[in-house]
Amino acid sequence: MSEAPSSRLLDGELDGFDLRAELPRLLATVKGAGDRPLQPLFAALAAKDPVALAEVVCGSRAPGGASVVRAALPHVGVLEAALSPRGLYPRLLDLGGEAAAEVLALAAARHPAASWLVPLSKKAETFAVGLTHLMAAAAHPSFAAVCRAHADAGHVDGLVFVAAETGRSEPAAALLGVDVGAALRAAGAALDHDPTTPMLAHLAAAWGAEPDALIMRLIPGLRSRAAAEALLASSRHLPRTASTLRAVLRGMV
Repeated sequence: MSEAPSSRLLDGELDGFDLRAELPRLLATVKGAGDRPLQPLFAALAAKDPVALAEVVCGSRAPGGASVVRAALPHVGVLEAALSPRGLYPRLLDLGGEAAAEVLALAAARHPAASWLVPLSKKAETFAVGLTHLMAAAAHPSFAAVCRAHADAGHVDGLVFVAAETGRSEPAAALLGVDVGAALRAAGAALDHDPTTPMLAHLAAAWGAEPDALIMRLIPGLRSRAAAEALLASSRHLPRTASTLRAVLRGMV
């Protein structure tokens, strides 16, 4: 099959083809595929020779491009066996162009606790950096640590957005050491989403002794009566906060 036309390769017909000896031809076929789908070829390579697939998709001579990377994403399990995830996903992101968001989403879904997703998020996202990773990690035991890592990296908007989307307290607690104003915005958004979130416990643990003055600053950011009532229930031991919340609640619908 050494003289087989490129169209047969693109159809996934690899019988008789020496993948290692004719790697340049394989690379040229992928690069020149045009509108032809790459999925049949990549599926065949994944089954027959994962190392050859890795060379074609993310090796030093890989042609790159969104179509190549998108066709490879269903086979990341195979690629991870040939390359470490820490090396694989940044390389795919660099090569993938407009597929960068899809690479990040898949990496975050498969490795929500991975620290290398923090710098990868900055490369892939321009709005609310860290949000993809944070959302993927929200159901993982590492969520608090992931929040702290993104806070340390300055990914403030991503943390505020994930607090609003999930109602979790950890983003606000992580932001306290970086940006108190952003921490309070995250806390208010989380309480409005889920009044039962243990916000006071998380903020107090991160802030230290005497959190009354801090929690007082949270009150103006509350948008719902349910959030204010829940915060009052957990802060009755904080005299200024409790007194202010009672006054605020009398004017809330």
